[in-house]
Amino acid sequence: MPTERKQPINAGELLDDIRYINQASKTEIKAIGNRLRERIVDASLPNTVTDSLINEISDQLGRLATRVNLVEGTIKSLQSDRKPTTAVVNIPTEITHSNQSNDLRFTASQLAGSRNLLPMESSKEGVVYRWTGANPDITFSFPLDRSKALGMRVRLFALIKPEFSKQLRVLVDGHHVKHSFGLDGSLFVVNCVLPPSDKKTTTEVKIVLPATYSPMELGSSHDGRKMGVAINEIHFGQPESGLTRLLKRLRFKR
Repeated sequence: MPTERKQPINAGELLDDIRYINQASKTEIKAIGNRLRERIVDASLPNTVTDSLINEISDQLGRLATRVNLVEGTIKSLQSDRKPTTAVVNIPTEITHSNQSNDLRFTASQLAGSRNLLPMESSKEGVVYRWTGANPDITFSFPLDRSKALGMRVRLFALIKPEFSKQLRVLVDGHHVKHSFGLDGSLFVVNCVLPPSDKKTTTEVKIVLPATYSPMELGSSHDGRKMGVAINEIHFGQPESGLTRLLKRLRFKR
């Protein structure tokens, strides 16, 4: 019997199909969230119960949105194989609004596409991270709603040198912003507040290090790759209060 000859896969059409399904999923997530919030409000439940349910729903929808964003990251990775990469990590995502504020998380798996980010790694405890590469500067581009001040927390698995916690700088759209350094469990955290802005395009966040080193140079291993900090996650949300930041700094200093 003659065998059926399979048609070659068109990568461009495949990407278009994935993009269409992904956009439909994002639309459905938003619609589900709106319907559930309306029904909760119509039920006239006590405020504490309503807030708890809405927060739980927002958390679940946020997890679904993260999966959608991972698909977008895969699309970008496939596209980067067909086009030259640039030094700026341009991360497309839909800005999701909870009932209180923006809450956006970009994990190490989503921070792809930059020549100055090393391949993703995982610790024995399952913490995923990417080391920044030989260039002491790394720039990310995020689609953010800056109509109000926005908190930014960069969670780091490690630093190639401990003193980088005091020496690194953070620039937002080319302007230096102050940061505090603390702990979140076993991870280091760089805390910043992004000031309000009328800018409608993406926000550029640059992390500037004094230098980069290889573990081989520092005598800690035979790894000869130049690196700076190991990024686990970049989180945007409601700015922390001054008291919260102070307590975290005191905890870190212990």
